[in-house]
Amino acid sequence: MTKSFFVIFLFFLLQTCQAELIPQTRIHPKFATAIPSSDEFYQTVLPSLKGKKVMLVTNPSGIGRRPERIQKEFAGNEVTIEHLIGLEHGFLGLEEEFSQTPVTIDATFGRPLYHIYKITDSELKNLVSEVDAIVFDVQDVGMRCYTYLSVLKRLMDASSNLKTQFILLDHIHIAMHLPPKGQKLKSNFKNFAGEFPSLLITGMTMGEAALFYNKEYLNEKVNLQILKVKGYQRIQGKYYEETGLTWNTPSPNLPMADSARNYLALVLLEGVNVSVGRGTQAPFVYFGAPWMTEPQILADKLDLTSKEKYFFSPVFFKPTFGPYKGKICYGLRMNLISFDYDPFELAFNLISKMKEQYPKEFKWNKSATNHWVDNLWGSENFRTSIDKGLSFNEFYKSFEKDEEEEKRRIAPYLVY
Repeated sequence: MTKSFFVIFLFFLLQTCQAELIPQTRIHPKFATAIPSSDEFYQTVLPSLKGKKVMLVTNPSGIGRRPERIQKEFAGNEVTIEHLIGLEHGFLGLEEEFSQTPVTIDATFGRPLYHIYKITDSELKNLVSEVDAIVFDVQDVGMRCYTYLSVLKRLMDASSNLKTQFILLDHIHIAMHLPPKGQKLKSNFKNFAGEFPSLLITGMTMGEAALFYNKEYLNEKVNLQILKVKGYQRIQGKYYEETGLTWNTPSPNLPMADSARNYLALVLLEGVNVSVGRGTQAPFVYFGAPWMTEPQILADKLDLTSKEKYFFSPVFFKPTFGPYKGKICYGLRMNLISFDYDPFELAFNLISKMKEQYPKEFKWNKSATNHWVDNLWGSENFRTSIDKGLSFNEFYKSFEKDEEEEKRRIAPYLVY
C-alpha cells in the first residue's frame, strides 16, 4: 500500500466514522417506521361508518390537509358530513384571530362550520346528538394552553352519555420526550387556553389525554375509539424529528417543527408586553419590543444559565399582526442547540432577566380578570416567583410534587 493511498484511505475512514458520530435529527418520510393514524382511518374505520352522519373536527394538521380526499372517500363510503367544528384558526388553519360569529358556511364543503368557542355547552351537545360519530383529527404540541386540547375536552363533555361514537386519530407531538411538567391548574384560572385538567406540559398525546379524561372525569361515558400511531414507542432521547413523520402546520404561528419546539418555552412570553414574532417570518423564534434596546446584553446574561443547550442572537423585526403591529422591534432570536432542555427553566430565566434589565418598560399583560401568564401557567405562582426574585430552583420546589403525582396519575393511560 503506497503512502498516498494510505492517506486517502485514512481520510475517508475518518469521514465515515465522524458521520456516524453526528446524530441524524431528521428522517426522510420514506424511511419512517411510524405509521400515521390516518392510514387506519381510511382503510378500515371510514368504511365502517357507511350510511352514517358525522361531525368532522380537523384542519391541515390532520386529514383536513387534503379536503378533496375527504370529499371523495367520504362520499364513496356514503358517509355524510353533517357538521364541521371550527378550531381556533379555522378549517384551513389560516386565520390569525377567532371568528366573531358562532357559525359560518364553510366554502370547501358547503356545510355549517360551528366555532366551538362561540357556542354554548347545550348547543354543542345538541349538535353532537344529531350525528352518529365525531371524527377528530388535529395535531397538538403536548401543552394544556394549546387550545385544541380545550376543544377535545368540550367535545368529550358534550358526548358524555350519548351513543355518538367518538373517533380520535392520534398524533405524536413535539414534546413526546418530556414527562408532565408544571403546576396543577387552579379552578379560578380556567380559560379557553387552559381548561384541560393536566399540567401545562401534559406528558400525553391527544389520544392518551382522551383516555385519561374519559376514565378519570367522565366515568367512561364517552363511546371512545383511539386510532394509534403504529410503529412508535416512547424512548428516552428519541425526538419527534427522528420518527420520519411529516410536520403538518397546525396553526399559522407554528409553521415548522422548530417553531413548535420553541413554543414549549416561549409561549409564556405571551404573558408579558413583547411580541413573540406573530406576524413575522419566524413566530416563536423571534421575540422583542420597540423598548427592548441593546438585546445583546440580555443574550449574554441568558447564556450564563443556558448550559450550552441554546443561545440568543439579536434581530430586528416588524410584526404584521399582534403586539407592536407595524412597529420596528428590537429583539432576540432563539437558537436551539439541544432538544434536551427544560422549557420552563428557559422561560423563567428569560423573563426574570428581561424584567431585571428593563424594569421601567417591562409589564405583565392582564386579561379581564387575571394576569395572562397566570392563565397560561394555571396559577399566579410563575409570576409572583419572578416578582419575588426567586431562582428557578426555588420556584421548581414549589411544584415538584405536582409533577411526581401527575406521572403516577397518567401512567395507566400511556399507550406508547
